[in-house]
Amino acid sequence: MATTLRDIHPDIIRQHLLPKLDGRSLSSAATASSDLHALCSDEALWADISKSTWPSITHPRVNRLISTFPAGHRSFFQDSFPDLFTDVTRHQSYSFTSKQPDGATSSYPTSSEPFISAVDIRYQNDVVYSKVQFTEATIDFLSSALRVEVNDDPTRIQSGSGQSPGISRPIDLKVDDLSGADEATLSHLKDSLKLSWIVIDPTRKRACNLSSVKAVSARQDWMSNETVVRYVTVLPGVDPDEMVQCKIEVVLGVSSDGLHVKHVVLKVMDLKCRCLNGREFLVIIKGAFLEENNVRRKVMDDKKRWRSYIELKEVKREKKVRERIEEERRDNEVKMNYVFILVSFCFSIYFLSLLLQ
Repeated sequence: MATTLRDIHPDIIRQHLLPKLDGRSLSSAATASSDLHALCSDEALWADISKSTWPSITHPRVNRLISTFPAGHRSFFQDSFPDLFTDVTRHQSYSFTSKQPDGATSSYPTSSEPFISAVDIRYQNDVVYSKVQFTEATIDFLSSALRVEVNDDPTRIQSGSGQSPGISRPIDLKVDDLSGADEATLSHLKDSLKLSWIVIDPTRKRACNLSSVKAVSARQDWMSNETVVRYVTVLPGVDPDEMVQCKIEVVLGVSSDGLHVKHVVLKVMDLKCRCLNGREFLVIIKGAFLEENNVRRKVMDDKKRWRSYIELKEVKREKKVRERIEEERRDNEVKMNYVFILVSFCFSIYFLSLLLQ
């Protein structure tokens, strides 16, 4: 006689089977039957999965906040685990004037509560860095170029932000103290160093992951002897027809134990490489939370992430070409105007001389 799911005691499923699943598998299991759906909705189960995936959210303040989400840690996981994906090819009809809709940057209500950045870095699946930062939406933050920095140096912590103690471990990867990381090491870091930067909105009870998870580039800064690993996510801008890049850079220094994370920096830039300010960032992130303007949460493989990044590079290249053509057209118009004025002046002199004869 065949054994069905109903023949297994729910406690066995809850205590011995479901805890062995990761978040994706647990979500899939919840759709298999109504009985499994009830078992897979257990808050403690999702809390364990979320905290093992992102150790930064074990911070007491963050943990309390997540418990107030509509479905607790399950809501948080479903918000944060998938990548933020924007179909760049559907935004190629954007304006080249970088205009902003009237009142767009004032549409995000300021809150007395800071937004939260939960940062976790894994090297070959081992957590090497995990911190939480609370950033106040002060006047300076709203009007200045956005730069959210998470670091271990208390002298570098920005005013208006609070940073919690977390995890900071060396990366077991030896590099030369003087020459830094070579090409093979950079390629290895690009593949092996995974970053998660989750922004949490305490007011909306929503979260999203701004990182591409896997790096798009890694380079050695020969001046500072630091290794810089970059992650990029593409989102619609304040003007939904404009694309922006959420750039996160992990800066690694050399120590006797190997490489270590010195700081992690988030910036948001438009396609002209202009750094956006804090108010613009809050408008953009609001659209990401709510999946507006063709933003979707999708679990993507490395090829899809890379293709999205390449598409953005192509859009930037096309934009530069069109801007150059437009600039040449304006220059030609100006030159033609000068020629017209000169010809008109010469004819005027000629006819005036005829009248005077």
